[in-house]
Amino acid sequence: MSSLIFLLATTFIGVFLADILFSMGIHRRIGRPLRPLLKSAGLPEELSIPIVTGIIDSRAEHAIVSSLAKNGTLSHREVVCYSLISLPFGGSRLMVQYVLPVAVAGLGPFIGAIYVSLSVLGLFIGMAMGIVGGRIFLAKNQRNITLEGEIASKKVDLRRSLLKAALMAKNIGIKYIIVIMILSTLIYLGFFDYLKNLSTPLARAFLVSPAALPITVTYAVNSMAAILMAGESIKSGIVTWKDALVALFMGRIIFAIISEFPRHSFPFYVSIYQPKLAMKLTLALIFYTFVSTPLLALAVKMFPVA
Repeated sequence: MSSLIFLLATTFIGVFLADILFSMGIHRRIGRPLRPLLKSAGLPEELSIPIVTGIIDSRAEHAIVSSLAKNGTLSHREVVCYSLISLPFGGSRLMVQYVLPVAVAGLGPFIGAIYVSLSVLGLFIGMAMGIVGGRIFLAKNQRNITLEGEIASKKVDLRRSLLKAALMAKNIGIKYIIVIMILSTLIYLGFFDYLKNLSTPLARAFLVSPAALPITVTYAVNSMAAILMAGESIKSGIVTWKDALVALFMGRIIFAIISEFPRHSFPFYVSIYQPKLAMKLTLALIFYTFVSTPLLALAVKMFPVA
């Protein structure tokens, strides 16, 4: 019961504070330093505006970029490189707003901080890929573009922030209770002992401990539930924290293939961009996931603390 109360409290407070901070316009302070970053990749400096807009609203961000692509101001290659470079900004917002509260509550402050830090590092790997791609595939001549306008930030609305935090806490609480019930049943039935013998070859193929394989499989269905399952598995002594984090990261690959991109990313992109460009953006994210995930799993294995 104490774990559930702590989970609900940290989730509610984290989501509430994050929504307030972003509504106050914290994104405006980071716009100007982004211009040299874009210039290093051969992209127009004015794209710093959609990047900071994406910290608040990703759909508004991509609406700006899409309009530039439709009128020929940006090429498809430039849009793809931009999408990778912008990952740490909109992605970090999602990490702070949704993943961090659940990770800290489910995995504990230390392990949760490691998981979130490495996840953010993965976003910067995507940024590096975008910069390298820009330097290789984009024209060397720098140019300026004109944007029609800038998306204004939302006003602080305490009621909206409270409702958003309460809804998130409710959803996470329900998932947590379900995970505890499933995990307790599996332990009682001796499922994990059976799994160790049955799934060793498959687990090794994914660099995952046999006992941690349920975490990987769960991540493929629901990432938040997998984080909660990983935390309970660590507390119960079923897996080490390193094996649990590796299982979470490797689950990203399966999740990307069967759920994230077919059900979320491509439908999101195709609702804003032309189908051909939407497919290119989706494939770029798949490639980024396949490159970054093994590196994050390796970083966990090499972590100096046992």
